[in-house]
Formats: sequence, structure tokens, C-alpha cells
Amino acid sequence: MWISDLSESCSRVRVLSGVTAVMLLAACAPSNIAGGSCQDHPLTTADEWTCTVKGPLVDNTNTIEYKTDSRNQIAKVQIALQVTKGTLRITYGDLEGSHKVLVTPSEPFAITVQTRLRKEGRSFSIMYEPVNGRVEGLTGSVNYSTP
Repeated sequence: MWISDLSESCSRVRVLSGVTAVMLLAACAPSNIAGGSCQDHPLTTADEWTCTVKGPLVDNTNTIEYKTDSRNQIAKVQIALQVTKGTLRITYGDLEGSHKVLVTPSEPFAITVQTRLRKEGRSFSIMYEPVNGRVEGLTGSVNYSTP
């Protein structure tokens, strides 16, 4: 009986430790950068991903890496972003190279491009950089597939 009680207590400690670690990691994520979440669509033939980009307040530059498990070298990427206040510089790449564009409340940004995936990690990235101060109300999407 004592051994099973001890085993049960250790299991509870392990679960609590895991929950605590997840809470600490979530608490450490900065709230003043562009962020987002992605969902894959595993039953599609082109390894499709739908990503939401959010940044209630963006006053630090950061890069979001978008990954895929595809063996293809090229991804078709659709980017659509808008802000409610400030100016955000977006740096993205296509088959011709790197490009920078400004997103403002009066000039949202939308484009469809093809980009080369990095060999290491099968990914591409987009940089989000506030210009001349903070940016508010960043919303949008980055959807991609590897046809």
C-alpha cells in the first residue's frame, strides 16, 4: 500500500511540474511582438497550413518562422496583413530575393508569392518590424502550401 501511495504522489508531482513549466513558458513569451498560430490540414495533398498573425501592440522587431514537413523546395505563400495604428515593415522572400514593404492603416498588404524553403528545417520566415514607434492592431494571415 505504501509503495502505491508513493507512486501516486510522484505522478501528481510530475504532472504539476509539467503544468508549471508550461505556465512559465507562456509567461515568458513577450507580448509586444508579432505572434500567431498555425494549423495544418493533413488530408490535403499540398501540405496546406493556415496561420493567424496577431499583435495587439508591436514595438519590437521579430521574425516568425513558418515550417512544413514537405519535401518540396518551393512554397506558395499568401500574406494578408493590416494594422490600426503606426507603420510596420514586413520583410519576406520570394524566388527573386528579399523584399520589404510598409503596412499602414491606410495601406494594408496582401500578396501571393512563391518562396524557396530552407534546406535546414524546411521553412521560410517573415520579419515584422515597427517603424518610428509602436504599431497597434496587427491582424492578418499567412497561408502556405507546397504544391
